[in-house]
Amino acid sequence: MSVTATPTMRLPGAPSRTNPKLYNDWNIAQAAIEAMTEKSKSDQPWLMAVGFLKPHLPFVAPKKYWDLYDPNKIELAAYQQAPDGAPAYAPQNSGELRAYSNMPNQGPIPDSLQRELIHGYLASVSFTDHQIGRLLSRLDQLGLTESTIVVLWGDHGWHLGDHGMWCKHSNYEQATRIPVIVSAPGKAQGAASKSMIESVDIYPTLCELAGIDTPSMLDGKSFAAVLDKPSQSHRDHTIQVYPRSKQGVGQVLGRSIRTDRYRLVQWKAWDAPEQSSDWELYDYQTDPLETKNLADQEPQVVANMRELLASHPAAKPQVKSFSGSQTTAQESKETDRESLFAKKDTDADGFLSHAEFMSGQKDPEQAKQRFGKFDINGDGKLSRKEFVSSGKSSD
Repeated sequence: MSVTATPTMRLPGAPSRTNPKLYNDWNIAQAAIEAMTEKSKSDQPWLMAVGFLKPHLPFVAPKKYWDLYDPNKIELAAYQQAPDGAPAYAPQNSGELRAYSNMPNQGPIPDSLQRELIHGYLASVSFTDHQIGRLLSRLDQLGLTESTIVVLWGDHGWHLGDHGMWCKHSNYEQATRIPVIVSAPGKAQGAASKSMIESVDIYPTLCELAGIDTPSMLDGKSFAAVLDKPSQSHRDHTIQVYPRSKQGVGQVLGRSIRTDRYRLVQWKAWDAPEQSSDWELYDYQTDPLETKNLADQEPQVVANMRELLASHPAAKPQVKSFSGSQTTAQESKETDRESLFAKKDTDADGFLSHAEFMSGQKDPEQAKQRFGKFDINGDGKLSRKEFVSSGKSSD
């Protein structure tokens, strides 16, 4: 049995399933353990990528993991407003979370409900941590720990009420900062590094650590040297990109540059002139909670950061498939649905929540059924691809 989010599902105030085998992540770990055991019988090198779902929504985990945390000691986000002076469209409205039936459609999340959510998030993290522990324990049992490279990372961060936001889909710190842990034979152990890396650096790092050729067309670069000397610098900045919809303009792209002290975000349409840009600047040394946009007060810092941004390729429109010089009826229909998606995606987070999809529907009962049909992966929201294709697989 799998635990899957649906548009009418309530987020639990307490766990309802105590058997870990009822959860996808337990079974993912078990399948990996079995595959690892089989691979250990050969002397050939192997690579295994294991992806866990939690702590993604919904925040469900067996009771023992909830019991690790005292709800009365759970602290809420210290700053729950949008940054002062930020563009009105820059934050998001937590649309993924609001797809659940016991969440308010708009406005603040009550403190008691915030505490439940954070409790569930922590329980989900601990549950996944246990699954990772199962994999590492099996490596120990097989005698492979000392000869195996292990990399643990998350694909994005997660807002837990900071700026009044939940989930990801932003260019702010909590959504763009990820955990990365690397264990490799002969490298520093138990060490922490402040060196800045990007997720695109992980692949070339694995290539170098494994002693295989690194493809020349990669955007990333190996940080293997940091594993020898954690104090060594790898990058002087990183880049993150996320779009929004600006009233009267349409889609604008948020290109964010993060240094060890500052974050600069440029907002503009990909083909718009530079002077049309909106800017955000945050100083993590003086304002770690991103409470105030300093772009107008710190023109020299903005200028310095813009030079870093200019070192990256210019923004380009979304890539479209090419099927000849003539526009087919199917392509025209897809273009119409692309436009409809952009119109319905009111928070510009790249997904349609159940509420966004249902807004304006003239046949609500049938529309509910269509939502379930379009939602191929059952995550309670529609990606652009799911909506445009009407839930039909492109395979």
